[in-house]
Amino acid sequence: MSAHLCPVCRYPELAEPPRTDAGPSYEVCPSCGFEFGVTDDDLGIPESEWRRRWLAEGARWQSSSPAPPGWDGAAQALG
Repeated sequence: MSAHLCPVCRYPELAEPPRTDAGPSYEVCPSCGFEFGVTDDDLGIPESEWRRRWLAEGARWQSSSPAPPGWDGAAQALG
């Protein structure tokens, strides 16, 4: 199984590509909390705006599961 990069925060471990020709994955990024197909399509929040807000709020881990050891959202986003 290959991992995919979140285009919002650069989290490298999404289970599915965020979008394909078939449409959005509806996967929620555990790092930034963006849900592909909902946050953008249904709520109308562009990836760039979500990224700006997430960084402004401290780039905190959004999943209820623990962050990977040594995870740093701001460093990841700039990587």
